[in-house]
Amino acid sequence: MHVDDRSLFFNKIGYGLLVGFITPVISFLLYYIFRFGQYNFSEYLHFLIESKKIVNVLSLSVLPNLAPFMLLINSSRYSSGRGVLTATILLGVIIFILKFVL
Repeated sequence: MHVDDRSLFFNKIGYGLLVGFITPVISFLLYYIFRFGQYNFSEYLHFLIESKKIVNVLSLSVLPNLAPFMLLINSSRYSSGRGVLTATILLGVIIFILKFVL
């Protein structure tokens, strides 16, 4: 029996949005752990905002979305890939706005 990939849970826009929003959060937290692990999280955020580096770190945190996007597209899960791309674009717009606000 042949199972159509389009009917799988992993081929839904919602799944792609979830992955697209969680991946940058994980990469932001990993940057915190490896770079500023000796400080608590509020000091880390305060440092990033004061030094005006928050936009740079957030921009780099979105970059790992490339991996799940390529993985989903290459496995013919186009709807999930579209969700990751949508999340990336939304995060890019938010970061662009933060660049001028902060």
